[in-house]
Amino acid sequence: MKNKRKRNRSGFFLAAIAVILLVAYLTNPGEELHKEKLKIKLTDVLEEAMLERQDNLIIFGAWEMAGGKMVEAFTENYVSVDNYFIFSLTRLHWDGDSYIVGVGGFRQVYITKRLNNELAEMIIDNIENMVIDSLPGFLK
Repeated sequence: MKNKRKRNRSGFFLAAIAVILLVAYLTNPGEELHKEKLKIKLTDVLEEAMLERQDNLIIFGAWEMAGGKMVEAFTENYVSVDNYFIFSLTRLHWDGDSYIVGVGGFRQVYITKRLNNELAEMIIDNIENMVIDSLPGFLK
């Protein structure tokens, strides 16, 4: 009787794991959700960092006018999503390195705290260069 009960428990345990894996597979978020969550987080981090740079009127003004477009372009050029079927990872490719900045599962994407000020400063420097490169010659 004990042996039968033990077999029932292990069968139930295996069935529960199979159901969890199936649900994880079916609810793994797509690339669009990863990028949308990262855009929101990037915008928040960059807005905070830009407030510290208010003295640079050209860069601050460009951020105020086109910050959303800059974040959009940055996300499209430097972000990828790795799909592992039951979960997925948001990767930021920067300066020859790849940083995991988010994890997705069960229809949710969690952006890590790794997207910190140091990484934000590198991103802002890149945005500054994009702005400066797009200015007419007499404004540079």
